[in-house]
Amino acid sequence: MRYIGIICASALFMLFMGCAAHSNLAPVGKGKVSGNFSIGGPVVAVFDTYLPIPYATAGVNYGAQKDVNLNCNLHLIAPLFGIIGIAPGIAFFPIANKGAIPTVAVQEQFMLLTSVKGGVEDRFRMYSISTLSLAWQAWRGMSYCGMNMTTQPFSKPDYDSEAVPVICSPFIGYRWDIGKKMRLLTELKWQGANVRSDQLAVDYIGIGGYGAIAPLVSIEREF
Repeated sequence: MRYIGIICASALFMLFMGCAAHSNLAPVGKGKVSGNFSIGGPVVAVFDTYLPIPYATAGVNYGAQKDVNLNCNLHLIAPLFGIIGIAPGIAFFPIANKGAIPTVAVQEQFMLLTSVKGGVEDRFRMYSISTLSLAWQAWRGMSYCGMNMTTQPFSKPDYDSEAVPVICSPFIGYRWDIGKKMRLLTELKWQGANVRSDQLAVDYIGIGGYGAIAPLVSIEREF
């Protein structure tokens, strides 16, 4: 059990890199609301096999304008480690899908982390997560790709004096339409693609010693 706890705690390393399937692929529609639940995480070597760290989030998207979504995600596993995590944001859609031209989305989120543990000097951290995504209508849903870029805008990382200033996490996925209001998102993300991960205590499965491959699944429903 102790070993499992150490492995689960390592999810916090990848927490800042976007640990949910990207749901802001297209406008929700002015005045409309959609909710989503996402699970998945970086793959690690454990017990002589490879398993994704089970990390879960829940979120909501609201159509403030026909081409603007407001959104907020809540991190459901972080409280187990004494951390409250919430990520409000906004997404703009300057270009709509037409033929080979994709729907272009530009999203900005702020990851707000608060420690509720005792004896902690620094209880609050904020990270900026900027996302660019491209999405095309395809078959029975939507294919998409994009990039998360995570920064710590108001302070430098104190856990690593040589940390990269921007953490890049490219992703690809497909959104399956299930009926008129339900959607299933299946996504593969290379979390921290520019971060060395082959020198950490946890054996992440990355590419060339960088980042961690993360399979993600999300259910989305319109209301």
